[in-house]
Amino acid sequence: MNKKAEYLEVNSEKQQKIDKTREIFSNMYDFIEENCKNSRETSLAITKLEEAQFWAIKGISREER
Repeated sequence: MNKKAEYLEVNSEKQQKIDKTREIFSNMYDFIEENCKNSRETSLAITKLEEAQFWAIKGISREER
């Protein structure tokens, strides 16, 4: 299997970083949902946050020691 497609197990240190990342992004989602009207711009902001969260977690899971 291509290395890029493999599942990457994470150790407890990386899992803690991932959990903290999710917590912070969750706060950002909540803030936007509570303070912004539904609009194209708000939808784009949420989409970009989802993308940023994905890449942040991917970066954590792939970081070398």
